[in-house]
Amino acid sequence: MAEFGNYVIYLIMVGTLVGALASIIKPDSGLGKEFVNGIHSIGPVFLAQAGIMAAVPLLSQAISHLLGPVFSAVGSDVSIAALSIIAVDMGGYQLADALTANRDMWITAMLIGYTSGATIVYLIPVGLTMLNRQDHKYLALGAMAGLISIPFGVLASLLLITFNNIPVRDVISTNSPALHHLTLDFITMLQYLAPLFVFCFLLAAGLKYRPQLMVAGFLVFGKIMDAFIKLVLACSIIEHFTGVFARVFGAWGFDPLFADQKELFRAIEIAGYIGIMLAGTFPICYLFQKYCKRMVGALSKVLKLTDTGALAFIMVLANIIATYHLFINMRARDKVLCVAFGVCAQATIGDHLAFTANFQPTLVIPILLGKLVGGFLAVMIAIKISVPAAERFQQEDDEQEKAGQTVPGATPQAVMG
Repeated sequence: MAEFGNYVIYLIMVGTLVGALASIIKPDSGLGKEFVNGIHSIGPVFLAQAGIMAAVPLLSQAISHLLGPVFSAVGSDVSIAALSIIAVDMGGYQLADALTANRDMWITAMLIGYTSGATIVYLIPVGLTMLNRQDHKYLALGAMAGLISIPFGVLASLLLITFNNIPVRDVISTNSPALHHLTLDFITMLQYLAPLFVFCFLLAAGLKYRPQLMVAGFLVFGKIMDAFIKLVLACSIIEHFTGVFARVFGAWGFDPLFADQKELFRAIEIAGYIGIMLAGTFPICYLFQKYCKRMVGALSKVLKLTDTGALAFIMVLANIIATYHLFINMRARDKVLCVAFGVCAQATIGDHLAFTANFQPTLVIPILLGKLVGGFLAVMIAIKISVPAAERFQQEDDEQEKAGQTVPGATPQAVMG
């Protein structure tokens, strides 16, 4: 199964070559434009994640002191708290290893980093950067529905690992043998995930009974996160070129933006890596939409999506940015369901598959299935509690547009007012 990740990469590389040739031979063609759009995505990706990645040392300290005691008090762990915020492939894997000596908790934290962590530091900030402001409310409704499903997806992966007695590597390595077996029982799993279940219960209740208030709160959170990311990024750029903060304060507590001997992949390299992968992914999306209409049509019929929405739903499995790229041609239901699915299922056959194949190859199947379980559960949750609110927002937007009252970048607060 680990080889499946290589096959996906080979397919993307074909898309890169075909897209590049199309952009040379016929620059105005859809295929050629998609290749260029993939490269152009490096900027938004870097803007959205560089500040977060630079601030990992600060975030780690804050999480350890603020959330760590809360998680520990209910029998969970600070490593699980940390990867609820930080993605596994953005330093979270190594951070969790340093925060806990318990290998069972380390693997549990790793699974959470694929879902919750990736949502907080990637799916949400990239979405807030790439999407039009009027789409932020749909991002909010989809993301919150997806967050509710996270502990269930993680629980599914843990059950698959323990019931099948699958061994894991107990150290950070790409070639060591998998010798450790998890000793978790079902009650212990629930104990580790208890804070997430409580959070999800509160989130579900809020979405069910106060969806407008929840969306408004999410957008406030988004604005704070956006300001924090940009401020940290600006200071990191200034420090890189001048060293002024280290001289004035005697130290600089953030990670660098560029690779060094300590870490070969930092913000610049990861943004570039994502962009060059999207240079192949976007052309593949274009070709898939053009030549696989029957498959797209079947999915659109089952989930009541438009054809563009169904294509975007499938592209979640490669990279959520491919889905954001299609938002402009999607309706409210499509947007919410794609984002909800993406919270757990994003990069299932993309970056996350490659990361798992490198560091924990025995866990490829459990992680893949757990992410899909969480993703489809999120879709069902979204259909029940998020889509109705999204369709009301869209109806109000449409009515205002017809009346000539639409304000570019209108927020739910403006719509509700």
